[in-house]
Amino acid sequence: MLTADRKYPAWLPIDDRQTAPLVPEPRVISAHCHSFQESDASSWHSHPFAELTLITEAPCRIGIAGTQTMTEVNSLFLHQPGERHGAWSIGRRAPCLWELHFVIDASLMPVFGNLADRRSAPRAWNLNSDQSTSFKWMFLEIARERARQQDHYNLAQSSWLKLLLVSVERWVAGDEMVLHGRDAIRPELQRLWQLVHAASEDSVESLRQICRQPNYDSLRHGFRKAFGCSPREMILRLKMQRAQGLLAETGLSIKEIASRCGYARQHEFARAFHQRIGLAPSQWRCHPPKSPSGLPFVVSPTTESTRRNVKSTAI
Repeated sequence: MLTADRKYPAWLPIDDRQTAPLVPEPRVISAHCHSFQESDASSWHSHPFAELTLITEAPCRIGIAGTQTMTEVNSLFLHQPGERHGAWSIGRRAPCLWELHFVIDASLMPVFGNLADRRSAPRAWNLNSDQSTSFKWMFLEIARERARQQDHYNLAQSSWLKLLLVSVERWVAGDEMVLHGRDAIRPELQRLWQLVHAASEDSVESLRQICRQPNYDSLRHGFRKAFGCSPREMILRLKMQRAQGLLAETGLSIKEIASRCGYARQHEFARAFHQRIGLAPSQWRCHPPKSPSGLPFVVSPTTESTRRNVKSTAI
């Protein structure tokens, strides 16, 4: 008799499942929302996992498989593991990039025939507004599970990832059905979540916009209820995650890493890092643990714009 916790490819015949090897669950590596400003860019880069990127708010230029192309709002891109890609804003336009990094076992890929195609051209799609809204809802549910980290959160975010991949596969095949949750995160909280991510990347204006949000006290309470922590706590968590990625994957000095994470003074960064992680940055760099996914820590591509140091702001 089959047990409920054994995972098999959907295409595998029932009679063959008793002796089939287990199939690992797909895993989320990171979920980031990048709000570009004028002249911002995410230069050419690659990583050993797949990435789904949804473009909202404004068009931009996307690089995929070595070629740059203009996008429309609600364009969705799939970048394969190891594939070089990038993004560039256009003039004064401010696009928003919803970037989901994930790994999926090769034995599961036949289920997602359209997504498994290794060619570049079919892996860029224009979603309608309802599909885009549905994508963002599932994306935010993944982000919420990652932020709250309650019991079984890894299983929960893996389930949301599978639901999102199934939805994209159906949309690519022409099915226009979309999923919406009755408990979907309110638009004003989505906007605050985007500003928090921008502030974690050292944006002074984003910090100011956070504090200027209408009914901010109520909004902050709603944010805590949705994501399990305050906007300020979320910013600190994201800064430490970025610091760990830079320490693990680059040869930058501690001073430069402190600056990239928004700290005007190296000792302030070192103190904050030690309080959060339990080790000095130099110690952590010598003996970095694996991320919860078992893969290296992810460094979100730095936008190539003018960076200014951010003073602590109570949010």
